[in-house]
Amino acid sequence: LKCCNLLLPVMGCGPCWVFVGSHDAKSSKLSSHASSVGKSPAQQKVETEVLLCAVSSGKHGGEAAEEEACAKSDSTNTGQKIYQHPSLHRLDPTRVAAVELRLQSVLADTADSTELDLSSLDLWSVPPAVLTRPQLRELTLKNNCILELPPDVAVLTALTKLDVSRNRLRVLPEAVGELRCLRELNVMTNHLLKLQHSVPLAAFKNLTSLELLDVRFNPKLTSATLEEVLTAHVPDGCKVLLGGRPTQPQLPAGELDATLLRSQLEPWSTSAMRRRLAEEFGIDGDLDETDREVIFKLLLDAYAVKGPRALRRVPGIALPPNSEPLLDELLEKLRGTAFPTGEKRERLTIQAHGYIILRRPLLPAEEDADDNGEPSREANTKRQHGMRPERPMPRMKPGVEKLGWKQRTAAAKLQQYQRVWDLAYSLVQSVDPDFAEQYTAISMTKNFVGSPHVDTENVGPFYGISIGNFEGGGICVENTPFEVAEVDTRRKFGKVDGRFPHWVAPYTGERYSIIYYPTHGPVVPKTTAIFHTDEVF
Repeated sequence: LKCCNLLLPVMGCGPCWVFVGSHDAKSSKLSSHASSVGKSPAQQKVETEVLLCAVSSGKHGGEAAEEEACAKSDSTNTGQKIYQHPSLHRLDPTRVAAVELRLQSVLADTADSTELDLSSLDLWSVPPAVLTRPQLRELTLKNNCILELPPDVAVLTALTKLDVSRNRLRVLPEAVGELRCLRELNVMTNHLLKLQHSVPLAAFKNLTSLELLDVRFNPKLTSATLEEVLTAHVPDGCKVLLGGRPTQPQLPAGELDATLLRSQLEPWSTSAMRRRLAEEFGIDGDLDETDREVIFKLLLDAYAVKGPRALRRVPGIALPPNSEPLLDELLEKLRGTAFPTGEKRERLTIQAHGYIILRRPLLPAEEDADDNGEPSREANTKRQHGMRPERPMPRMKPGVEKLGWKQRTAAAKLQQYQRVWDLAYSLVQSVDPDFAEQYTAISMTKNFVGSPHVDTENVGPFYGISIGNFEGGGICVENTPFEVAEVDTRRKFGKVDGRFPHWVAPYTGERYSIIYYPTHGPVVPKTTAIFHTDEVF
């Protein structure tokens, strides 16, 4: 069953499931969700060759939150993933078909070849068909969105060259050590974690033919002894390429003028801007060595020729009529809050008169806590698989002394602003009960101004609501490379994916807001920056 045949029938439907890799007995949840795609469990036991790259470019959302999970699972990961894709029906079916056709065309044309080039095909995973070609000597997968190399890559024992540069790999599997004929391994410009979590050093000792190892431009792969350690685990004479581009200081979000295009693009990584130049403006070539300022100039010049970006006005989500008293009480509480100022204010990189973060403490049951009161390894594993704390609105309670100091501090802070938390919870619960049990923190803000940024620690979209006596002040977000959406959140909710650049539109008056966001739990794939777009205000 090809990817487009799996996806196209559900376009325009509600939530569905996308399967990457093959189904096995451990994936017991699949049967219960068979009806969501209109397929029987037997039909769902398939291997999909492509997971469509999300509509946007840019940094993979939730990266910081995923790092620990990736580090813990790199030795046991089987390459079998299931992504719940709640907005899959928003993807362009034409693009789905185009990706599939391009892939099948390349595979057909190279059926008997010892070289295979699958560059720039919007792949999120290595197509299973690749792993059925043990004759391959050169495999190029560069410039995709591949998240991991499957363990089955070990079957490609004839490989002499493997190029997976410009992808989103966080770890290299132990299976790389089985590629004993390998002479060149290029993992440049990926998202490799710290050395001890991302590179199987012991396996590298098996690569006795290796002549070139390129790990440049992996920002987290840095340490004073990196070169020494890698050199000690590869053959004598193997050339190891290290290092990254010179970093240039970037202004904090709060110092950017959010009305300027440059400021709105500033949150994107340099690699994301390179991709935009190539994909949207046709300015390609080898830009890997080009620094950020040159890339910025090329991109701004391209936009100047294209013309200004469109502005799309999006309505907020109206609250039930009986929520009005809750909104009024919340405004009264926020007006009465003594927001810390100066150096004591939280999140100093943005511009605001007040900013307070309240986190939902993870109050583990005794059986889920270790001796220090921290969540146990088993509890953390459950949490990574989406099992949330049972209490939706945690309070201080007997036994809190068993918690670690971070949990105690968060619980005490929450108790200080408990009524604000309770009101905020009741409001979001009235429009999205499921999300009300999923968000892990809220931000209380006073007069938040501009500040274009991306929420790199979020694992999914956020909800925001604003109250007060003001005009303007919607939440702006880059919806497409050529369109900015402004979501009306005045006494309404806006649902936005903060992993896209976003900021607050200019306003006059007094503006308070509550932002609800998740920073751990299942990662929701980036699909669209805005939701609930049926009307305009």
